[in-house]
Amino acid sequence: DRMADSNIGLFGCTGETAKIWDLGLADVNLTGNFYVGGLVGQNYGQITNSYVTGDVTGRDEVGGLVGRNYGSITESYAVAKVEGLLRVGGLVGLNSEGIIDRCYATGDVTGTEDGINYTFAGGLVGYNRATISNSYARGAVSGQEDIGGLVGCNSNSGTITNSYSTGAVSGDSYIGGLVGFN
Repeated sequence: DRMADSNIGLFGCTGETAKIWDLGLADVNLTGNFYVGGLVGQNYGQITNSYVTGDVTGRDEVGGLVGRNYGSITESYAVAKVEGLLRVGGLVGLNSEGIIDRCYATGDVTGTEDGINYTFAGGLVGYNRATISNSYARGAVSGQEDIGGLVGCNSNSGTITNSYSTGAVSGDSYIGGLVGFN
């Protein structure tokens, strides 16, 4: 249990020149604080054709594959049960300045309630400020506020194209089959 630690994943943090491809992790069981991902805690590099299965739990910016993404993620997926308090996604917790293309997530995502109003939980991405294209999510998503089948919150700079979700979505307010709050 590393609940007090941040940058948790097979790789805690990757730099801009990092390239991860053709890598699969099965049955992970990770717990951390901030920036928790099955593969990478914080990604600034390139991830291609990679996947994670298992359980990922954290506090903020928690994703089945990546906790916080500044880089690119293509042709990758997560089949992980993901739980956290804020910015929780089946694939990525926070897509900050990154690109997500041809990716999917099928695990269930839970934004746990701990007196925090805004959960930002999404089947693919919890909070999106960048680009998502040609991607989908199929897991059930639940939380308190800003809960979406694909994205919990899509901010002003976020774009979503040619993407969909099919999982059940439940929460208290700002709930959407595709996006909870846009």
